Amino acid sequence: MKSFDNLTSTGQNNRAKKIAKSISAIFDQTTAKSCHLDDNPSLKSIKFDIRDNSFHLSVNEENVEEIKHKARAAVQACDKGQVTREGYRTLASISQDLPREWKVSAEKKEITCEMNKIIPISLVNITPQSDNSVNSEIHINDAEIIDNLQQSIGKGGRRDIVNILKYLIPGLLERKVLDITNPTIHLRISGDGRNVGRKVKQVMITCSILNDIDNIYRPENYYTIILYPGIEKYETLNIVLEPLITELRKLKEEGFRDNQNIEWKVELYFSSDWKFLAICLGLNAANSKYFCPWCEVSKEQQGDFSYEWTINKTMDQIREDYTFYRGHTRPAIFDMIPLQNWVPDELHIMLRITDVLWRLVLDELRSRNTWGDRARNVIVEEMKRIDVKFHFWLEVGSTNWQYTSLMGQDKLIVLQHFDLTKLFPNSRATQIRNLWDNFYLLHKAMKDLKTDAKQFSDDACAWLRQFLDSNYFYQASDITPYMYVLVYHIPEMMRIHCHFGLAAFSCSAVEKKNHQQVSHFFKKTTKDGGVGKGRKSAIVDILEYENRVLYFTNNNEIDLIQLPKRLRVK
Repeated sequence: MKSFDNLTSTGQNNRAKKIAKSISAIFDQTTAKSCHLDDNPSLKSIKFDIRDNSFHLSVNEENVEEIKHKARAAVQACDKGQVTREGYRTLASISQDLPREWKVSAEKKEITCEMNKIIPISLVNITPQSDNSVNSEIHINDAEIIDNLQQSIGKGGRRDIVNILKYLIPGLLERKVLDITNPTIHLRISGDGRNVGRKVKQVMITCSILNDIDNIYRPENYYTIILYPGIEKYETLNIVLEPLITELRKLKEEGFRDNQNIEWKVELYFSSDWKFLAICLGLNAANSKYFCPWCEVSKEQQGDFSYEWTINKTMDQIREDYTFYRGHTRPAIFDMIPLQNWVPDELHIMLRITDVLWRLVLDELRSRNTWGDRARNVIVEEMKRIDVKFHFWLEVGSTNWQYTSLMGQDKLIVLQHFDLTKLFPNSRATQIRNLWDNFYLLHKAMKDLKTDAKQFSDDACAWLRQFLDSNYFYQASDITPYMYVLVYHIPEMMRIHCHFGLAAFSCSAVEKKNHQQVSHFFKKTTKDGGVGKGRKSAIVDILEYENRVLYFTNNNEIDLIQLPKRLRVK
């Protein structure tokens, strides 16, 4: 017999197959003696090495269904982990246990086509509008992402809410999230604009099902219904959202029938940051004299405790004549949603009030003439101590010092743990620390479903009085719209929406979803930067990805995979 190295490639393969057939025969003989007739043992594959050659031989007929499930599970895993095609190809090249990349791609395409028939994606052509405004805060500053997003301007995508709901309802009924004896879906609409570079935004409109309260905090439970790169502007939104507005009106007035012919009623809600909410309400900006979406307070009346402001505007009146209320300059876009269901975002209340408290500290350092390199170095060192990345820099061509814009969690760390005695005398540091601590307690209470609305109202009023106390040197002009809403309208919203709690209206998951999608899908140069007719819009890619996420919500392929027990025989 020739040695293995002296065989041709075909000869080597034939010898390996012969060995495998012998092993298979031995397996059949052994299992016939060692297994019960009902056990149905089956040899699937054989692995062995000869010299430096490794062989993996499949035995008997292929299980087509098993191969399909494994490939679909790989699609699910790649989507969940945002693994690129090239990345998966590399992984598959080092493991025979993984389905081949071509098979995974074929299954991905099949799922996408299948879901696009159930939940069609419509393209929206948007006429780009000139806008000279600059993003005050840059969320994403990657040059490749900015370039690819700019190439997508003028392209938008949308999906119908009813198609999404019809697909989700069977699973929601099975999990007892919905109840056919009380067929009402509480549907929340949200909007977010990610600042990509200094001039461009990625604008996303989502819907979510408040009935699924245990999962309302997960980004994947916010379903994108409108997506476009461009500007966050009333004129653009009013055009892009026209099909959505029609659909929402019909849902509000008529409800809809699902695939089982069950009739569902829909209760609508809206939540976003202040800017997006004001645009959709046709209201002046937050720095205007009449700024409040819910009442007729003016800037001059913010710090006057003789007024007890409540929600006194109505959507019926805005729909009939929006000029009836001062500050409203355009018709409301979502005029089918009752005004008491336009809920402030607790996340941005925390973010913006924390911003003001921090800015007032820096302003006070300047007023005390203690603002300089020493103070800035102390702040940077203290930030380092509490594990927050922070630095100052001089604005180009100016003497103004800029500083790091902190993310939400870092702002909470500063609010709780920054040692103010490093910057102020003990008595003053204690005053400011007490104000900060009391706001932090309000922030926690605002998110707690068990918080008593009356007690919260009393505590919030006490905090604002503390803020305006003469010992603090803060003025009524330092009160911001978010502070005003915290004191006067958050307690009302707590009472109105006590079933869900204000945390259910947080925009944290929406912002996270938008950020993740922009960072991933516009990072690839093949998106909107591909070649010729084959190039594919990243907007379409995102919505197709979302359709697949819905598929895997109802068909968890990973759970169907049974991993073999791995044992070692010496």
